[in-house]
Amino acid sequence: MKKIISSICILFLLYSCNWFSPKDSKEKKSNENLEQELMQDNTKKMKRVFFELPSPIEISLLIKKSGFHYQEDLLNNVDNLPGYSTSVSRAIALGVYCADLSYASLNEQYQTSIEYINVARNLAESLGVLRTVDQDKIQLLEDNVTNKELIVDIISEIYMESSEQLREQDRYKLSSLMLIGGWIESMYLATQSIQSTDKSNELLIQRVLEQKLSLESIKRVLEDNKADPVISPIYNNILDLEKLFNESIKSNPDDDDFYAKIDFVSFDKLVRKISDIRDYLIH
Repeated sequence: MKKIISSICILFLLYSCNWFSPKDSKEKKSNENLEQELMQDNTKKMKRVFFELPSPIEISLLIKKSGFHYQEDLLNNVDNLPGYSTSVSRAIALGVYCADLSYASLNEQYQTSIEYINVARNLAESLGVLRTVDQDKIQLLEDNVTNKELIVDIISEIYMESSEQLREQDRYKLSSLMLIGGWIESMYLATQSIQSTDKSNELLIQRVLEQKLSLESIKRVLEDNKADPVISPIYNNILDLEKLFNESIKSNPDDDDFYAKIDFVSFDKLVRKISDIRDYLIH
């Protein structure tokens, strides 16, 4: 987004300096074409990230299927909501709370689910994407709090439509930060449940390490704006996380023993790094 703004500003200055030039119309057309190309490029990148990242629902389902007990203290407290006063912090928080909402609802925490759907509505309203969490959805959820299938559908719709509506408004940075907030929170919920020495955790550990591919998608969408003061620390944290993913997977992928493939010292560092990034994003 910063590139788009910078390009538009530079082109506008050039246009102003040649106000009486007969080339004005050609230059204006060229500027519009450049802006359109940049926006199309951003759209393509965001679509790729959206489809390659697992949704919070998917990771919450995996945690539940792995047999881990629900831990309410892992959720981002709703009392933190007033502290999200900028569009950036609200976009991140919307992704985070969608992940928490998924985790709570799939664990049949109905009252908590209602609290978090209202938090999501508050954030959506402040971001100008209120149609994604309208009153009808909230009423539908309150009337069907024990219908897990319906709840999953509503949460998925909120998550997807929020990102889509931000992209429609050309707020690509906010859309990407919302997706990253949801991904980091989901990874946090998953990794806080893992005991790396417990062999019954093998499936969840394996799925966590498979998220290295998702991380590459996140890195790609942040790269173009890595000089942005908001994006830069997040991008650097993602690079550190990528290194720990690489170190956690040993170079013997053909080994039949899953636990022989994993460097658990590095994996434990990866878990701590995810927790650190999550703390950075929500505070």
